Amino acid sequence: MRTIRVAPRAAFAKSLGFAALAAGALPSWLLLARPILGADRAIGAYFVLAAAAYLGTIAPVRGRALAVAVAATAVGGFATLVARAPGELVLVLGVIVAVARSGFLYRCAPARGVAIEAIVAGGGLLFARFLFGPSVAALVLALWGFFLVQSVYFLLGGRHAPALARDPDPFQDAYGRAIALLDRGEGGAGLPLT
Repeated sequence: MRTIRVAPRAAFAKSLGFAALAAGALPSWLLLARPILGADRAIGAYFVLAAAAYLGTIAPVRGRALAVAVAATAVGGFATLVARAPGELVLVLGVIVAVARSGFLYRCAPARGVAIEAIVAGGGLLFARFLFGPSVAALVLALWGFFLVQSVYFLLGGRHAPALARDPDPFQDAYGRAIALLDRGEGGAGLPLT
């Protein structure tokens, strides 16, 4: 399976844009969802949806974006039911983002993936904890800070995405198709070669 090189600046910019958008939409979400779900459930639901949307946004292949986002939403939804405290849910969502990003979206060597995700996901959680406070503004700032640190992933070098193509060389692929056409000709179904 060949790999596609993802441009670090474009992915970094996309991740930064998502950080600003996710943090900016949080107050509106809380205004609409808090009366229906309650404060803790509204925040938890937004965090699950934000993590899934982030994974869908940074996916290098659109076919994988939907699958990873749906899986992250399902696991995050289960985590909201099991987690006893908001801190536990945030920790689980950080792990979901890390595993999905280095395990499914941008595969790399296991040791390298663990090291990069320990820095990026762990650093993001620590920075978010540093920025967190009792107000909605502090919650917005903490969410922005977490996704801001997640953007650093694309600058660290762990950004090879598995491609969907079978053959790594387009000439080999064309050669294989030509041989297949010639083989069909031997049975009388193709053009006579002599």
